Amino acid sequence: MIKEFCGRRAGLLLCACLAMAGLSGCAAYKEIDLTNGQETVSGREAGDIKRQNGGEAAQGESAGAPGDGIVTHSVTLEDERSAMAADGEAVADVSSLDSGITMANGFTEVDETVVITQDLVNVRAGCGTEYEVVTQLNRGDSVKRTGYSDGWSRILYKDRTCYVLSEFVMKAGASGPADGWAESVSAFENGEAAPARSIEAPAAFNGRIIAIDAGHQTKANPEKEPIGPGSSTMKAKVEAGGEGVSTGIPEYKLTLAVAFKVKRILEERGYQVVMIRESNDVNLSNAKRAEMANRSGASVLVRIHANSLDNATVHGTLSMCQTANNPYNGDLHSQSYSLSKKVTDSICAATGFKNRGVQETDTMSCINWSEIPVTHVEMGFMSNPEEDQKMAQDEYQELIAGGIANGIDAYFAE
Repeated sequence: MIKEFCGRRAGLLLCACLAMAGLSGCAAYKEIDLTNGQETVSGREAGDIKRQNGGEAAQGESAGAPGDGIVTHSVTLEDERSAMAADGEAVADVSSLDSGITMANGFTEVDETVVITQDLVNVRAGCGTEYEVVTQLNRGDSVKRTGYSDGWSRILYKDRTCYVLSEFVMKAGASGPADGWAESVSAFENGEAAPARSIEAPAAFNGRIIAIDAGHQTKANPEKEPIGPGSSTMKAKVEAGGEGVSTGIPEYKLTLAVAFKVKRILEERGYQVVMIRESNDVNLSNAKRAEMANRSGASVLVRIHANSLDNATVHGTLSMCQTANNPYNGDLHSQSYSLSKKVTDSICAATGFKNRGVQETDTMSCINWSEIPVTHVEMGFMSNPEEDQKMAQDEYQELIAGGIANGIDAYFAE
């Protein structure tokens, strides 16, 4: 029996050591791929909440039956008490570990209920934005959380293990951020992180929802779509975008970096923000982006882009909106123009960039498909070496983002 007790004690010590050596974060965690979730939107995006019910039955773990050769032992009550005492000694040996907390695959194990703090929060199949979206949850929805790591929460959705960003959950009954509240965000994804910036819980909701569309994506989609509802004029679904003449940074990465900053600033001011995309590896046409914003409940749509021309001397900020005679949404012209002008003026006031005003056009799909006031912002020229280098800096991105937020404030203040 002494050998058996020592074995039990050694086993507990081994488990404790493994727990202490657990990897942090999500990198070491491999999740079962959910093949039935449909990637309709990316990040906490706009659009009707589409519950992906197909194929979401719970997958239980296979329970193995005792194999041949397994030896069973009968123990006396005294033996059992002795074993319990030995177990207690082993646990005392690893008392330096936090009581009641076990680390597994980089996650702190918990068993608690959390509440979703925003609308249209993506529930993903794995721990990372590269995993497919299983469904979306709304502000006030509650789920069981089984663990959290640096930035991610592991939850149970319909008895299946899924993941959400911890910044969008809060412990049930808590008045502040939940354990695991994201402490920083990275401006650039896919391993190209910009300096992290601390974030706080969003301010009280001010009643305004803003849709933010970070322009372009990793791969262009040359397939055609109508330039507007019912139009016979066709245009590429999404173009590749520009690239910094000095920095080499692609436009799709720059726009997403600034979009995240706009999101943070707006939420600090009480706005609710719908991100049309939160990763670069998406395939969203311009019409689809507008449609998602239309369904999101947002008051306005702000499209963030950067300009490029063959002439490297041209620089400055401009914005675009539809004309008053636009056959698809001309009735939104005055509101869109006002939003565009205020955003452009505010960016230029914050950055010192040249103000190139508002251009009216009926040739842009995302503007034509929009059913809410919309502005297409060209922050600066990536083809201008000086402006390209400035836009790549975190400091200037903050100024641009603050300018966009100030313009939105000014629009609603009218």
